[in-house]
Amino acid sequence: MREEMLKWMTRSLLLVAVLLLVACGGAAEQAAPTVAPAAEAAPAETAGADLSAVKDYALDNSRQMKAGTAALAETAAAYYELVSAHNFDYAAAWAADGPALAQLVADAKTHWTTAHTSYELDEGIIAGVPSLAFYDVWIDAGPSAAEDPTGAYQWTLELPDGRSLPSPGNIFHSLLEPIIWGTRAEFVGLPVDLDGDGATALGEVLPEANVLLAAARSMDGATGEMLTTVENWQPTLSDAFTALAVMIPTMNEYFEQWKLSTYVAEEAEETAFVGVSRLFDINGILAGLDFTYSNLATLVQTADPTLHAQIADGFTDLRGYVGDLYQQEQNGVRFTAAQADLFGGEAQAKATALAGQVSQAAALLNVTIAE
Repeated sequence: MREEMLKWMTRSLLLVAVLLLVACGGAAEQAAPTVAPAAEAAPAETAGADLSAVKDYALDNSRQMKAGTAALAETAAAYYELVSAHNFDYAAAWAADGPALAQLVADAKTHWTTAHTSYELDEGIIAGVPSLAFYDVWIDAGPSAAEDPTGAYQWTLELPDGRSLPSPGNIFHSLLEPIIWGTRAEFVGLPVDLDGDGATALGEVLPEANVLLAAARSMDGATGEMLTTVENWQPTLSDAFTALAVMIPTMNEYFEQWKLSTYVAEEAEETAFVGVSRLFDINGILAGLDFTYSNLATLVQTADPTLHAQIADGFTDLRGYVGDLYQQEQNGVRFTAAQADLFGGEAQAKATALAGQVSQAAALLNVTIAE
């Protein structure tokens, strides 16, 4: 999935630095970096900024994500048990227990969507804060070794049947989404008519039970580690402004992924971004970034009311732009690849201007943006 690599590569030097720290060694030797609680900023430095609200927001979404991943792991275990009862003969399992299997697949999609939605609301913070960015690589954005042999995060997915998948990429989009929606043949147990309409459409498969269970458990474990790290995180002004400066100007990559996905492309080669539209994800990311800025707003407004007004208007404009496109898509509009390119360019221009204003505010406040 070259688009997943595009996403990872264009996230600025922040993610590159993180991957350089984790790019050597296997999963057993390569634990997630521990994050020591940072010293809290002096009250005078944060007057007018509510960093505790930013942490509470990240925690709330992380906890909701964990609830979704835990439910997904339970569903995957039940699915595995049912398929194993038929000696992993998917045709026999479908013939004997079709309704139960169909319900479990539907539940897996629901729990994946719950976890993913919560993560997208958090992604601007997780991916943008240096001490948290590792988890974005592992969970949502990192390429596989097949896509980037030297830059991929080195970890191994161990399957219940004894097989292993070395450096398979991020868990959300390289693994779970293609497994559950059946967009990679090696992850499919059997194509079936899940909804009983007489046809087998995209997403109508029985996932390969071993890889589903392994990926679901890995996601739940990774999310638990991320949640613990967020609980120990003490946000600083540098964290908040860095997240904004790094993550706002990422529209081109997201719109490119949307263009290549099944939501736009007539014959999509993209194996990810099928569960929900990438436009939905962009809305979630921008919501988290907007929330982050809202808790810095008084600080900026005190220093430069005009600059604050420009930033606030920039968020309103960018979020409204993406939100309108998503609503049109929800209403049945099918955009073309050329339109996706046009929209991506316009969104990127808005985002670049907004990120510049945020960086200007950080400089005005003598806040360092990490690189």
